[in-house]
Amino acid sequence: MKIRLRIALLLLLAGAAVFTGAEAWRGLRAPEDASLPHEIYDAYAARAEGAICYLRESGGRVAGFETARSREPLRVTGIELKNLRSADRAMVQAGIPVLSRQELLLLLEDLGS
Repeated sequence: MKIRLRIALLLLLAGAAVFTGAEAWRGLRAPEDASLPHEIYDAYAARAEGAICYLRESGGRVAGFETARSREPLRVTGIELKNLRSADRAMVQAGIPVLSRQELLLLLEDLGS
């Protein structure tokens, strides 16, 4: 009787470990619904004419580009896109126009935290 109880407990613990591991693995994947928050992004996009640079994605990281259509970044940051909130990730992928150096520093600080 004692051996059956031990086997049942072992099977229960193994099942719990498998379930917990599967849930942890699912939690590591980035969410698929990275929809652009239009009410916020439209405020940035309306100021695109006076932009000194654009924040966009380059190699999975946030980078600064001279124009909205530039192919080569001016500088690539250490901020990884996969670590951003879905709304921030969508905005960076769309391209965020930046009006001043101060705004650039504030945006990078916000994205990096």
